[in-house]
Amino acid sequence: MKFGLYSSIANPPRGEQLDRCIDEVIAEAQLAEASGFDSCFFGEHHQDHDGFLPSPLIVATAVAARTTRLRVGTSVILLPLHHPVHVAEDVVTLDLVSKGRVILGVGIGYQPADFRAFSVPMEDRAGRFEESIEILRRCWAGEPFSFRGKHYTLEDVQIRPRPYQPAWRTRPISPISTRRRPARRAGRPRSSRCATPGSPDRAPRPTRSTART
Repeated sequence: MKFGLYSSIANPPRGEQLDRCIDEVIAEAQLAEASGFDSCFFGEHHQDHDGFLPSPLIVATAVAARTTRLRVGTSVILLPLHHPVHVAEDVVTLDLVSKGRVILGVGIGYQPADFRAFSVPMEDRAGRFEESIEILRRCWAGEPFSFRGKHYTLEDVQIRPRPYQPAWRTRPISPISTRRRPARRAGRPRSSRCATPGSPDRAPRPTRSTART
């Protein structure tokens, strides 16, 4: 069994002194590595009053630069809000910087404020997610490809450089772990599932692990 950490960099209620919170999370990651932990993960939200940092790959890069063995990951990137080719390139870059320590978790999202920030209709999130997963896998295969979907159209794309990890695979993860559709989505080949205390339909939003001043 392997153990990892999930850290949301925020400071309720107003998001003050986030620079200090970042230093504390990096120190926590270094201590986790020294204590034998396997990994640490960071999430994505937008417009949160507590200052929740919205760019988990940047945070993961900072942690990777200050550790040597600890795997760094996202739990989760809100994939419908991002162009999948951009995500593919950013993850390859971090995989090379960290020498193969990246774990990618992606989800469809559930907070309306996240989608308003990017003018993405929430009703499109599942379709954009499904197309993006297929595009990510084709990007990391290293071969030229084209794609025609409802939300994305790509012609003659080939992503370079290749990932550091030779057997790269995506891990589509949904933060709504008790709903049937995300469970089926995460149950597909080469996928994993991240559990949370409950569905937003039936339980309050899970409490965040925050770095406080």
